[in-house]
Amino acid sequence: MLVQGKVMVVDWEESTEVTLYLLSLLALRLQDLPSGMEKLGSEIATLFTHSHVVSLVSAAACLLGQLGQQGMTFDLQPMEWIPAATHALSAPAEVRLTPPDGCGFYDGLLILLLQLLTQQGKASPIRDMVSSEMWTVLWHRFSMALRLPEEVSTQEEELSLSSPHSSSSEPDWTLISPQGVAATLSLAVATFTQEPQLCLSHLSQRGSILMSTLKYLLSPSFLQQLGQAPHGSEFLPIVVLSVCQLLCFPFALDVDAHLLVGILADLTDSEVTAHLLQVCCHHLPLPQVELPISLLTHLALTDPTSLNQFVNTVAASPRSIISFLSVALLGDQPLLTSDLLSLLAHTARVLSPSHLSFIQELLAGSDESYRPLRSLLGHPENSVRARTYGLLGHLLQHSMALRGALQSQAGLLNLLLLGLGDKDPAVRRSSSFAVGNAAYQAGPLGPALAAAVPHMTQLLGDPQAGIRRNAVSALGNLGPEGLGEELLQCQVPQRLLEMACGDPQTNVKEAALIALRSLRQEPCIHQVLVSLGASEKLALLSLGNQLLPHSSPRPASAKHCRKLIHLLRPTHST
Repeated sequence: MLVQGKVMVVDWEESTEVTLYLLSLLALRLQDLPSGMEKLGSEIATLFTHSHVVSLVSAAACLLGQLGQQGMTFDLQPMEWIPAATHALSAPAEVRLTPPDGCGFYDGLLILLLQLLTQQGKASPIRDMVSSEMWTVLWHRFSMALRLPEEVSTQEEELSLSSPHSSSSEPDWTLISPQGVAATLSLAVATFTQEPQLCLSHLSQRGSILMSTLKYLLSPSFLQQLGQAPHGSEFLPIVVLSVCQLLCFPFALDVDAHLLVGILADLTDSEVTAHLLQVCCHHLPLPQVELPISLLTHLALTDPTSLNQFVNTVAASPRSIISFLSVALLGDQPLLTSDLLSLLAHTARVLSPSHLSFIQELLAGSDESYRPLRSLLGHPENSVRARTYGLLGHLLQHSMALRGALQSQAGLLNLLLLGLGDKDPAVRRSSSFAVGNAAYQAGPLGPALAAAVPHMTQLLGDPQAGIRRNAVSALGNLGPEGLGEELLQCQVPQRLLEMACGDPQTNVKEAALIALRSLRQEPCIHQVLVSLGASEKLALLSLGNQLLPHSSPRPASAKHCRKLIHLLRPTHST
């Protein structure tokens, strides 16, 4: 030990408890150590790899980890430290004198393992570690220290890991502190980054100790306990973000659909979607919620049950969650805003209108001035504007309140139409979709949509087929709203007839025929179509469909073409 700046030889086996405590104190005061600590480091490394006393191995690991943080390197090979770590994790933890400063019994060992795995300039020992018994022992010891509320698994019984019995569900912070939990998860992230298929094999195994542990670490009960533990609030964001990183791996890999279904089912059973939303609302600062929200969005867009869990969680705590969502939507994190807009748009697309009131409230704001919506429609990021228009398109299929706002709120309709001339094609596509749905059964809003006709007509020549199709459908919806004269002024019937007969995309042709069927109900448009010889042009199109090889499938537009020809006959004139 250090005595007046000199190293005194110590009989490491003489007093386990005193040695443990002295080593831990020494680790906390490394800034006072003189230079030339290589000899001490070598002795401690030998103690770590050769001692059979678990408390000494753990104390030695703690000191080695601290020395490593000060820049000291150790020539430890996997064949040495893997058996030592396995022994330390497998044997009973007899903690009579806990490490100082709130450290857990296993913290030092876990921090050292993380350093050994991530040392630069050395061959990666990760493959050696994950193929050894230590990897399995580590996760079972970790779960036992956390006191997961699960029955002991068969694997755990086979490992014969012993631990003092306790009826308490609170983690044993004397064994592993919040810092140790964070180190373990960082160790897992480093491991799975190098061996992603290993992560998949663990997560896809129903009821695996890894999956059970990760889900427990996101549970409200554990996060509450973590926040109340010494230094727990400091490490809580690290724990949550590490868990989210690990759970994101299956979505980043080329995963077999059957395996992904199993992983989703496991996460759904534990209501991970709800837990992620609660974590973001109650535990994380706004700059750190991007990853959890991204994971939540992936789950909700992939799995209907997860989507329902999201909506039910909002309904259970509407004030706090809507407040969080409002702040997140209007923050300065475009990726976070885009993910939330995708989540809300999917909710509006899939669920019934009765579930959508909270989305309406988010867009309207507390004073119903629609300031949030105005801000999103004018956002500098193309992706945010595009997804905002997409969300509006789905809401306008159902929301009379939103249609009314477009009519009554000054300038709001102009913002909706502004997207039709946006330079970004994704924005033009989403805005044309939104305007088309605004025109569908527009009611009192119909006359105000006359301003959309010139913009929509211009989009009929857009190079993007999806935009042309949306524009065609929107114009078809505007005819029954009493805008026949405006449509004629922009020569819409002529343009749609040209597209029905000659657009290179079959789905655009079909949309044009459907739109013409709707517009011909207006007497003035019917007359124009007759004067244009629409029946003869469409007959040629129909003949072309009939001349296709017998083995070729008939386009879906063929029936619309025949029906429109029938409707344009004199007996059907209005």
